[in-house]
Amino acid sequence: MRCKDTNMLQHWFHTARLLLRQQQLYALTMILTLGLTLGALVATFNLNYQLFMAPLPYPDAERLQLVRGSQWQQDEQVAKEWLPAQAQLDIYRQDWPEVATKALHNISIDVAQNLPGNPSFNLGYVTPEFLPMFDAPLALGRHLSQAEGLDSQVPVTVLSYQVWQQHFAGDPAVLGKTLQFRGVSFTVVGVLAAHFVEPVLAAPGWSTDLWLSYDFHDMGTPNWSFNSNQMHLLLKLKPDSNPAQLAHSFEQWAAPEFTAANQSNAFLKNSSVRWRLEPVRNRILGDAAGLSLSLLAGSILLTAIAIANIANLVLGRAMAQQRSLTIRITLGARPAHLFRQYLTEFSLLAIPALLLCLGVAEACYQSLQAGYAGPLPRLQELGSGALSVLFTIGLLIMLCLTLSVWLTRQLNYRQLQQSLQQSGKGAAVQVSGRTRQLLLMSQTLFCLVTLIYCSQIFVQALAKLRQPSGLDLHTYQVALTQGSLLASSQNEERRQLFVQAAEAVKQQSNAMLVGVGGYPPISFWQAGFAMSSVSQQADATRLYPSYRYSGDTEYLKALGLQLQSGEMFSTQQVLNQDNVVVISSSLAHRLAADFATDGSLIDKVLYLRGATTPSRIIGVVSDLTLPGQSDSAAVYTPATPPAFPHLLVRLPDGQSLSRDLVNQALAQVHPQLKVFRFHTSAEIFAEHTQDAKVATIVTAALSLLALALAGLGIFAVIRTQIQLRQYELAVRQSLGARPQHLLQLTLIDNLKPLLWAVLLLSLAYSTLQLCQSFGLSFRFAQHLQKAPLNAALALLTVLTLTVLIVLGCIRPLLGRAVIQSLRGQAVN
Repeated sequence: MRCKDTNMLQHWFHTARLLLRQQQLYALTMILTLGLTLGALVATFNLNYQLFMAPLPYPDAERLQLVRGSQWQQDEQVAKEWLPAQAQLDIYRQDWPEVATKALHNISIDVAQNLPGNPSFNLGYVTPEFLPMFDAPLALGRHLSQAEGLDSQVPVTVLSYQVWQQHFAGDPAVLGKTLQFRGVSFTVVGVLAAHFVEPVLAAPGWSTDLWLSYDFHDMGTPNWSFNSNQMHLLLKLKPDSNPAQLAHSFEQWAAPEFTAANQSNAFLKNSSVRWRLEPVRNRILGDAAGLSLSLLAGSILLTAIAIANIANLVLGRAMAQQRSLTIRITLGARPAHLFRQYLTEFSLLAIPALLLCLGVAEACYQSLQAGYAGPLPRLQELGSGALSVLFTIGLLIMLCLTLSVWLTRQLNYRQLQQSLQQSGKGAAVQVSGRTRQLLLMSQTLFCLVTLIYCSQIFVQALAKLRQPSGLDLHTYQVALTQGSLLASSQNEERRQLFVQAAEAVKQQSNAMLVGVGGYPPISFWQAGFAMSSVSQQADATRLYPSYRYSGDTEYLKALGLQLQSGEMFSTQQVLNQDNVVVISSSLAHRLAADFATDGSLIDKVLYLRGATTPSRIIGVVSDLTLPGQSDSAAVYTPATPPAFPHLLVRLPDGQSLSRDLVNQALAQVHPQLKVFRFHTSAEIFAEHTQDAKVATIVTAALSLLALALAGLGIFAVIRTQIQLRQYELAVRQSLGARPQHLLQLTLIDNLKPLLWAVLLLSLAYSTLQLCQSFGLSFRFAQHLQKAPLNAALALLTVLTLTVLIVLGCIRPLLGRAVIQSLRGQAVN
C-alpha cells in the first residue's frame, strides 16, 4: 500500500512538472513574486521578533534596570534626561536591599598614544561588575577584578575581539601588553569573545572597542549640579524587587542632598529630580520600534498585493486550462483530485521560491547590518536561523494549501461538464465574476494604502533632505585629544596650546579659516545635545530654551553663520572669555517681545543657565536648521575649551586636508596633541540625515514595487475579463456598437473595483477619525489627514494605470475582424 502511494505521489509530481514546464513564464513569475515578497516579509518579521520578543542574551535579563531621571520645575519638565552624576556615584557606593548587583558605565573616545598611527577607539569605562552582569564571554584572560574597582586607581583594560584581531593580529600573548591613553598605561587582562553581544546603552550603533577601569574616565569631577549622558548606572534587582518602589526610595534619599547642594544655583535651587528605573531591554530598543514596525507594515502590504497577484495568475491559468479540466471532470475527476494536482504544482513552485526567499532575507540582514537602514539594535543577532527557515516553510505551506483549496472551490464543475458541448463559449461561467472583481478591488486597495503611506513619508524625508541647514558643509571637523596634558597642565595653559594649534594648522594647510571651539552643532559624537536655556534675570522663572555653543570668531564663521546685526567676538573677548554672547535669529525674535525693545537686542543682557553674572548681547546671526533638532534657538559664547577642542577648517575651493598633515602641524605645538576624529562636515551631515535618505529610497522603492505588482495583477484580471467577454463584445460590435461605446462599457466595468476600494478606504479613514476623536490615535489616519494631496495623487496614479491597462488590453480586440471574435479565437 505504501509503495502504491509513493508511486502515485511520484506520478503527481511528474505530471505537475510537465505542466509547469509548458508554462515557464507563469512558473518564473510565481517563483519571483513569492521569493521577493516573502523574503522581505521574513526579514522584517525576524527583525521585529528579535527586537520585541526574543529574550536578551544575558542571564536574568528581565531584572536588569537602568537608573534614569528628569529635571522638573513647578510641575513642568525642564529636561527629559537629567540625573546628577554625584547621585549615581553615591548610590553605587551604598548598599540597597532590593539590589543584587550594581555597575557604573561611562563612554568616551580617545587616541591610543603607543600604537602605530595613533588610532582612535570607542572606550567604555566600567566597574568590575559590568561585564559579568551581561555574562560577557572571554576569548582570553579575565574580566576586571574587584581589586581593580572604583577608587582603586589600577589601570587595566579588556579588549574587544575586533581590536584584538585588527591591532594585535590575534596574538595570544597580548595579555600583559599595554595601551596608553592620556599618559596612562592600561594593562591588557582579557579579550572578549567574538560572539559577545554588547548592550548598547549610549547611542544607536555604538560599539565599544576597549573596556577600561572606571576611575580613569574623562567626565571630570562629578557633583550634584552636573549631568552627563555618557554616564550610566545599572542595577540587577533581586527577584522580588519593585522597580517603581526602588526609584521612589532613590528620589526620597536624593531630594534633600540635591536641594542642599544647589541652594546657590539660580537655575537649580527651585528644581526637583524625578527618578525612574528603565528596563535595559527598553533602553537597547530605543527609538527603533517605529522604523522596524514600518518596515514590517510595508512588507505585509507588499505580500498582500503579491498574494492577490498570485491569485489572479492561478485563476487565469485555470481558465486557460478549461478544456483539459472539462475532459478530466467528464472522465470522473473529483474536487479532491484537482486539489491534489494544484497542491502538487504549488509545492513544486514553493521549493525554488523557498531558496530565493531565504536568499532575499539574508540580503536584507546584510543590508541592515551594514547600516543602510540606519543604526538598529541587536542586528548582530539577526540571521537566517532555524526560526527564519521554519517561519518561511510555514508561510509557503499555508499559502500552497490556501491557494489549492480556494482555486478548487472557484471552479463550477457543472458548467465545466456542460462546456464540452459548447465549443468553449461557456468559459465565462467557470469562475465567479464577483471573485475576479474582489481580487481586483483588493489589489487596488492595498496599492492605494501603500502609495498613500509611503508618499507621505517620502515627502517628509525629502523635505528634510532639501531644507537648507545654514551650515557650511565645505569644512573639516577635526577633534583633538590632549593626552596627558589633561592631568598635568592648567586650563589656561591648554587653551593657549589649542589656539597655537589652530594657528599652526592654518599655516600648514593655507586654510582660509581655522576656528577652535567646543563640540559643533552636529558632530561625530552622540546624536544631539540637551538644550540649555537663558533668562532675563538670574532667578527668573521664565526660561527660553536654547542650544549653547562656544568658540572663537573664525569658528563661528566656519560654521556658516551670517551676521545679521551687531558684531562677532573680538580676539580679546575670546582670550578673556568675556560675558558677551551672540544669539541666533530665532532666539532674538522670542526675546524681542518680552524684552519690550524697539526691535534691537544689541547691548541687552541675559543670563545663561547656571550663571550668576549677566552676559551682554553683541550680535545676532542666522539660524542653523539641523537634523534631529526641532528648535533653532542658539547662544554662542566666546570661549576656547580647556579640554577636547574641535578645529573647524575652511580651505579654498579645490583644496583638501589630510589627517597626517594636521598631526604634523600639531607636533610642532606639543607632542601630546593628536587628532582623534577627522571628518568633513558633509560626511557628518550625511550621517545625521541618513534616516531621511533611507526613508526616501525605501518608500520610493516600496511604492514602485507595489505599483508594479498591482499593475501585473490588474493586467491579469482585466485581460482575462476582456477575453471572457470577447464574444459578448463582438456581438455588440456586429449590431452596430461603436468602438468608443465598447471602450466605455469596459472602462466602467473595470473601474468599479477601484471605486469600491476608494469607498472602503474612505470608510476606514472615517472610522479611524471617529476613534481618534475618542482619544485613540492611528498613524495612518494622521498621514492621510496631513496629506490629502498625496492621497489624491495615489488615486490618480492607480486610476491612470487602470485606464492604460484597459486601453492596452481592448485595443487588439477592437482592431480585428468581428468574425474572429465570434468564432472564439483568442486575442493575441
